[in-house]
Amino acid sequence: MRILLVCGSLEPGRDGVGDYSQKLAREFVKQGHQVFLFALNDRHITTLIERAGDEGIAEIRLSASMDARTRFAKLKEVTDAFTPDWISLQYVGYSFNKRGIVFDLAKQLRRLKTGANVHVMFHEIWQGESKDSTLKDKIIGFFQKRSAIAVVKALKPKCISTTNGYYQKSLSKAGIDTNKIPVFSNMPLGDHTRRKIYEQLPANYRIDNTAYVLACFFGGFHYHDLLAERIKQLSVSINDQFNKKLIITHAGKSPGIKEQFSKLNEVTGIQMHVLGEWAENDIADYLGTCDVSLSNHPKVLFEKSGSIAAALYNQCPVIILRDGFANDDQKRDEIEELKYITDIKKFINQDPGFAEKYSPKNAAEQYSAMFKLSVKS
Repeated sequence: MRILLVCGSLEPGRDGVGDYSQKLAREFVKQGHQVFLFALNDRHITTLIERAGDEGIAEIRLSASMDARTRFAKLKEVTDAFTPDWISLQYVGYSFNKRGIVFDLAKQLRRLKTGANVHVMFHEIWQGESKDSTLKDKIIGFFQKRSAIAVVKALKPKCISTTNGYYQKSLSKAGIDTNKIPVFSNMPLGDHTRRKIYEQLPANYRIDNTAYVLACFFGGFHYHDLLAERIKQLSVSINDQFNKKLIITHAGKSPGIKEQFSKLNEVTGIQMHVLGEWAENDIADYLGTCDVSLSNHPKVLFEKSGSIAAALYNQCPVIILRDGFANDDQKRDEIEELKYITDIKKFINQDPGFAEKYSPKNAAEQYSAMFKLSVKS
């Protein structure tokens, strides 16, 4: 197949969906497909950037500062020249408009006449769906929803996807039927024998690591009022069931993380260490050495988190330390809210066979199967 992936930006390390699209493109190439990456509204560049054939993937990035008609004319030119079998729009409203309201995108896409099959992946939907939404969220969300529906009507996609069950239900209420393809790991598969970050851990742990359970937060860290209490609960359970101490670390980038960890250390008395930013291979290696990963991400949306997928891909089960904002009927052995885990030891020591579900290869295979099935139906 010839696949044209369209997203907002492709700046490496600066746009999650752009990184996702590039990893997905590489997996498509491994499957024997031809791929073209197209960034339609890249805020990280000031001029057109074009690359041909890196890893068998052609790429064009258009600056957001360019006139909209010029950008869409270029998309039409590329579509006509590449003649894709599939155009896949990797959709995040904020990638195309600072308020996430994309009526202009819908208008321009309506003019894109092509014989290709079209797919839309909703990485984000609209504000105002949760029970905690403010009136402002609901008003903005109303226009975001109407404009997202307009994009679907303009493209008339053969198939539509999203990353998680919560979005799937919200889209269904808006009359948009989707299938689900969870986000894959935003980190490679690590090697736990490489211990570049591990060597930064305090000496008392490295001298006698069998006396501890090593836990790690990775990436964006979101403080909440119940966090200290949940950490203390986890520490007590680990002491009771393992007869070990809990040590908590953070790897990656998150504003204010040192101050937040210092505060939590004072309140809980538990060892907490900020390890800082590292290359993605080093992060992946470190995740593979940890006993468990911790997250403040709502479980109902875990399938859209590349950071959670990175831990799971590296055989590290994930404990959620916050309450959900919506009912969650998913059951996965490898990820659970702390309050629902009755046997911490069994949870942490579980068989890591879940890891492959979170690989880029698995996601690309789901895309390919969906494309083939959609053409037959």
